[in-house]
Amino acid sequence: MAVPRSPDRWVFILLVVGLVGIGVAVALLVPAKVLGDEEPPRPVTATVVESGSCGQGMDTVEWDAGGEKKQAKLDGCGHTKGETVEIVNTGGEMVSSAASLPVGLPVGRRLTALLLCMAALAGGFYAFLFRYAPLRAPAVMPTPRRAESPS
Repeated sequence: MAVPRSPDRWVFILLVVGLVGIGVAVALLVPAKVLGDEEPPRPVTATVVESGSCGQGMDTVEWDAGGEKKQAKLDGCGHTKGETVEIVNTGGEMVSSAASLPVGLPVGRRLTALLLCMAALAGGFYAFLFRYAPLRAPAVMPTPRRAESPS
């Protein structure tokens, strides 16, 4: 006769799955600033001072940085002189167009790490089940013999 399994094992499994779900929600919804990431640079409106042709050079832009006029090369080309563009100053001698920066939450690395942890958890649980699983009953149960009646 087979011994029925206790429902405690399923409660443990559901508890682990629930905690992993809560961990996923927290990891994806916690702002990056809380985790120590620096804020992305803010876009600034700049004016094209010198237009460079796309085959030979880059455009030069000028913007107001705290009352001081700054000029830098734009990592783009083909703008007309006097045109206003949104730029992002990353601190170097070259500025980038604000449209070229990714928009949205930077969850790629966090999601990758979270999926790696979930895969490790699933692999460990599978190894646990494989190692400590009770012996299985045979696939085909033998039919009991009937007592022969005296004739």
